[in-house]
Amino acid sequence: MNESAYDIVVIGSGMGGIAAATLLSKKGYKILLVESKERLGGRFSTIDYEGFKVPTGASVIHTEGNVVRLMKEMGVNVELRLAQRLFYRIDGKDYELPRGSRLKMLLDLIDKLEIEKGKVAGSLIKEVATRMVLGNLKTAIGGAEKYGFFTFRDWLLQFTDNEKAHEVFDQLCVSLLMAHAWELPASQFFLFMAKTGGMKDFYIAPTGTRRIVEELAKVVAARGAVWTNCPAKKIVVNKGKATGVVVEKDGKEVELSCQAVISDVGPKKTVELMGQGNVGGDYLKDMRVKLRPHPAVLILVASDKPLCLEGIPGLLTIMGARRIAGTVPMSNICPELAPPGQHLLYMSAEPLSSLLPMDEEYEKQQCLLDLKEQFPDFEKHGRILLMEPRNIGHEFPECRTWNGYGMPLETPIPNVFNVGDACLGAGQAGSSGATESGYRVVDLVRKRVKV
Repeated sequence: MNESAYDIVVIGSGMGGIAAATLLSKKGYKILLVESKERLGGRFSTIDYEGFKVPTGASVIHTEGNVVRLMKEMGVNVELRLAQRLFYRIDGKDYELPRGSRLKMLLDLIDKLEIEKGKVAGSLIKEVATRMVLGNLKTAIGGAEKYGFFTFRDWLLQFTDNEKAHEVFDQLCVSLLMAHAWELPASQFFLFMAKTGGMKDFYIAPTGTRRIVEELAKVVAARGAVWTNCPAKKIVVNKGKATGVVVEKDGKEVELSCQAVISDVGPKKTVELMGQGNVGGDYLKDMRVKLRPHPAVLILVASDKPLCLEGIPGLLTIMGARRIAGTVPMSNICPELAPPGQHLLYMSAEPLSSLLPMDEEYEKQQCLLDLKEQFPDFEKHGRILLMEPRNIGHEFPECRTWNGYGMPLETPIPNVFNVGDACLGAGQAGSSGATESGYRVVDLVRKRVKV
């Protein structure tokens, strides 16, 4: 066994790990960042596949989120392109929501369409009651904590039973907060809105998100090291503290001494690395309750013509489909992500339960039906590039837990910490939330490790 010394070893290069590593490097720590895969970034990365630059998870970047904040602070200058327009597909027709009060516009639109439909059919009109919904939403955002575990659907039912209005909010819940409206505590939705305003605008990186992580990794390598193809095998624990990490490098096991370990591979894997015998029963109970990995099916479609929005550089949300809702026509915004003459469409399809394992074959069938119905030119001009179910036991579920169920950054070993989307802070979500966990861990580490 060869030995080398670092101040801190960071395991995993997702946005939580890369944020912690870069921020601590800037504070003067000698960091070793180890990544088991050939590429950096985890679910915030890009692979080359048949000439396309394909996202491994996150496809968009919140314009005012922590990823952009970290890039600015680290001097990373990677082009980001704004998805300038937002569309909703309702009853097969696409409606653009101009910037401004998009949620109000959408609810007003639904109201108008429902009234017109009711007049034609002579049926009962279920109004959205937009003013009442938004007025009470504003009040609730200012006092989220009092709602406890009242679900968001329960809260919304107080003001409207309009199915389309409920679908709008459910899509916001499941796509951003990783649980359906009938599963998510209402308080978590309100906290998220209070913190972020709903993540209204998004960027796409024309070179792929992997380039961002690689540029951030250069900050770490400047005074430490970054090793890919280097899985962590063990966190060495002596007398209740971590003293090092064993990794596999070039086919050999190497033991590295360090003063602290930051893990971005999820709390379950961290416990495996530390050894369950070094972790108390209370922590394991907490982990079993709080970790709620969110299943999804990631779909990438290649085509020889744009399949939606007629090539307009925007994002599309589909209402009324079986599974597919959020749709990102990536090459409409960044043609560089596809080969010449080709187009790339990205979708994340959500099963009806965010808690239970999904039937992967059934979910794929539902997605295929959606593709054929929602994109009439798909069968003639398109093909499935990748369709990957990510079940609750997958290495990379869509998210490792729901908002409000995040694990603490600290573990029972006082100098071992978790970061990433299993440790989301209040009101945080997605890649931005994972990055924010890296910011939070820095204060904890600096109190315990001096350089």
